[in-house]
Amino acid sequence: MGVGRKLKHWIGDERVDLARSRLHEFAEQSTERHLRLAVTGLSQSGKTIFITSLVHHLLHAHRSGSLPFFEVAASGRVVSSRDLSTASEHPFPLRQALAGLSQDPPQWPESTTGLSEVRLAIRYRRPAGLRRVLGETGTLYLDIIDYPGEWLLDLPLLEMSFEQWCEQQTQLFTREPRAKVAQGWLAQLGEIDWTAPADPAVLRRLADGFASVLQQLRTGPDGLSLLQPGRAVLPGEYAGSELIELFPLMIDYWPSGEVPAGSYLDLLRSRYDQYCEQIIKPFYSRYFSRFDRQIVLVDCLKTLNRGEACFEDMKAALSAILESFNYGRSGFLRRLFAPRIDKVLFASTKADHVTANQHHNLDRFLELIVEEAQRNIRFDGIETRSLALSSIRSTHAAQAQMDGQVLSCLRGISKESGEEVALFPGEVPTELPGADDWNEERFRFIDFAPRRLPLNDLEAKHHIRLDQVLEYMTGDLFR
Repeated sequence: MGVGRKLKHWIGDERVDLARSRLHEFAEQSTERHLRLAVTGLSQSGKTIFITSLVHHLLHAHRSGSLPFFEVAASGRVVSSRDLSTASEHPFPLRQALAGLSQDPPQWPESTTGLSEVRLAIRYRRPAGLRRVLGETGTLYLDIIDYPGEWLLDLPLLEMSFEQWCEQQTQLFTREPRAKVAQGWLAQLGEIDWTAPADPAVLRRLADGFASVLQQLRTGPDGLSLLQPGRAVLPGEYAGSELIELFPLMIDYWPSGEVPAGSYLDLLRSRYDQYCEQIIKPFYSRYFSRFDRQIVLVDCLKTLNRGEACFEDMKAALSAILESFNYGRSGFLRRLFAPRIDKVLFASTKADHVTANQHHNLDRFLELIVEEAQRNIRFDGIETRSLALSSIRSTHAAQAQMDGQVLSCLRGISKESGEEVALFPGEVPTELPGADDWNEERFRFIDFAPRRLPLNDLEAKHHIRLDQVLEYMTGDLFR
């Protein structure tokens, strides 16, 4: 028996094939480097805008001065960058996004409704000390996946049985605002004998009703995030499939005895298992199980505006999804069989929606939100950092006088009215809000429309801290 067959006999075909692919990658890295960057964020956290801006600036890094804190670009060592995404089965819509941002008036990119991929090849000159050994230039291949944030919330289901998920959802739907929005749908659950032979049409009607409840919770005034299953909110290619005709059965309605085969509950439990096996697992295995580094985008200002329910739900959703990623030092054997994320950046978006003297507060507030997750990641020896950023800057600084004092303000186009406004948007708290803060409706940060992003001649004024993000996430790979 040959070595390959013996290995497969001992540890299984899949692990041997995985090991071979890892060894191939390590062999390639003597002349090339690969980085798989996980851009993680809930729905409407700014993933598509972030990826658009990051790719746009990288493609011009060899000739613009827009990234002064990105050392390889600032030192003139970027030779050229090439977008290889067109070879992908699902290329990232960079041209469409840039066309919207560069038109007059500019438009934000559409929210992501499906999966797309970015692959950049960045050719750079190596530092002088390495050129004699490794050659004049090297290439970094940067891979990024864009996907709807709704699908991200499916990953925690892989760690739960159907009954465990139902227990979790029962706790959620006994509290507001879920209880009120779902009142009519919950009443329908009580009309069903869940041990009776299943009628697929009844399950379809209830699944459609639950999907409607989730949409209301997502788009309503509270803007909730922890909405499962994700494909019920945004089906993608599974629209119309029985696989996504799924909903939780509140624990109060579970029968005490054995569940008969072919019953409503039996079919629902089977649907859950199929959803995990046929939708979540392939998606996770292909796109989420092999990341090297991660940036987690959080829209802190939106959660402050929407209130306590949105804020607490967002924290719970973030905690749940971060448990679905693999963190740990990327030693040889670990990367061979189970690659790990070795660096994580938490970023609060919309730094341009507050004045510059509030950026430190925004950094601090983000740290409070992700404190527990960050502590757990650091315990595993992973380097983390938090900062506020703006992928595309939509405001500029202004000043106003009031009662003899000079106030820092922002000037920009209101997204709601389309009119130019100049205002002080308010202070970002440096402590988690208490009950009085929520009750007084203290937070009223407005949304701004984008400023035009040029297709060429990019400058540092077109973003806030995007160069610091790139240096933190990739800088060591260019040294």
